[in-house]
Amino acid sequence: MMSSEKDNWRLAYHLMPPDGWLNDPNGLCQANGMYHIYFQYAPNTPAPDGRMARTWGHYAGPDLVHLQFEGVPFWPETADRDGCYSGSAVVHDGEIDLFYTGNIKHTGDYDYIRDGRESNTILVKTRDGKKYGEKKVLFGTKDYPEHCTRHVRDPKVWQEDGVWYMVLGARMDDDSGALLFYESGNLIDWKLLKIVSTAKPFGYMWECPDYFTVGGQSVISLCPQGVESEEFRYENLYQAGYFPVSGDLRGAQSFKPFREWDFGFDFYAPQTFEDENGRRILIGWSGMPDHPYENPTAERGWENALTVPRLLGLRGGVVTQMPVPELKELRTKEQLINPEGKLLLSYAAGDVEVRFPEYRFIETGSWKIEIGDGVCLSYFNQILTLNMSGKAGRGRVERRVRAEKITDARLLIDRSMLEFYFNGGEIVMTSHYFPELKEDSQLEVRFDCSGAEITAWEMKPLPVNEQYF
Repeated sequence: MMSSEKDNWRLAYHLMPPDGWLNDPNGLCQANGMYHIYFQYAPNTPAPDGRMARTWGHYAGPDLVHLQFEGVPFWPETADRDGCYSGSAVVHDGEIDLFYTGNIKHTGDYDYIRDGRESNTILVKTRDGKKYGEKKVLFGTKDYPEHCTRHVRDPKVWQEDGVWYMVLGARMDDDSGALLFYESGNLIDWKLLKIVSTAKPFGYMWECPDYFTVGGQSVISLCPQGVESEEFRYENLYQAGYFPVSGDLRGAQSFKPFREWDFGFDFYAPQTFEDENGRRILIGWSGMPDHPYENPTAERGWENALTVPRLLGLRGGVVTQMPVPELKELRTKEQLINPEGKLLLSYAAGDVEVRFPEYRFIETGSWKIEIGDGVCLSYFNQILTLNMSGKAGRGRVERRVRAEKITDARLLIDRSMLEFYFNGGEIVMTSHYFPELKEDSQLEVRFDCSGAEITAWEMKPLPVNEQYF
């Protein structure tokens, strides 16, 4: 196993596991001025099997740039012996209340869908993110509606009009996805409020649910599994997206069409939170369960990362996502790039802004950006395409999105990870890639974007990641 300290694929400005496996962001919050980013974590286990017992990892800091790894907050015990699965946080009475799913898998001849599994909804409290209280089981498998399967998980908790609410993702007996909404007056005693699903089944399981409001629009975010792929959408094995909803939370609500959060290869299990400045921020897992392609960093002792924190907005009914402004603190060495020229990034970490001229918005307009050997981002005939080839993609090939026009692009390039934002964040694509870096880790980016205005910066590493440079 290669030492991660000498690994050119270790990231500069994305949070990643110190070692081992990372997946869903959990417990996102800001308390007493400190940001807390928890995540699913399996130390020393970069390539998990089906019985890997996951716990949580924890980053914290006074802002979203100066974060430090705080270790593992708690470990699996009795009610969560096979894994501390995903959950959320609320700040209440000066404490952080963490809610999560405790997973139990019995040994035997089970299908682990209708038998052989238990899932407990657990609460644990902390005042400072360093010392944690005892775990309290709020309810378990026997307490969920009887027409649920054993797949009920991922509590998201929030307060609205003085009432506490919780939403859980579920797989029902008829193999359709649904959400269970609960209400509480004290965060301890919970009562089922309603079960929400679509009139026509949309996948067999809804996990990682979220409920929030942005720009006056109520949103249900979730990850449906089992949705059939279509041309230009639902191309990943599992999906992550949202329904804009109308109506009273406590009554009937209508859904507008589902929209994917991200159209790249590696995005799943997003979670949002509101910080003390009233910003709605989203962080996703840059990865995919049961992915059909390779992540060769596992051979080097680690796998996966979190996206940069994304500030959410609303434009024309679409929830927009853009990197939080404080990420610009890491910019250095500003360069104006010839629209048909090249950019050389030291340490393969950069931030690029592209503004396309209006005449390129027409249907016949086209442009192309190549990143290293094997990654091509292009726009032609109103189709935006991310193409990967050879070792760079490791099984990732192509993703396409229909777009009437592309006015602007923001390209985050970080050693073995890409985040692309278009039209002010209306379209986003996130993917891992694995370039064969040139001497001194330099990466070449080539542009064929006639008439565009292009500004680029190299990116300094997050302080917590400086050890890898």
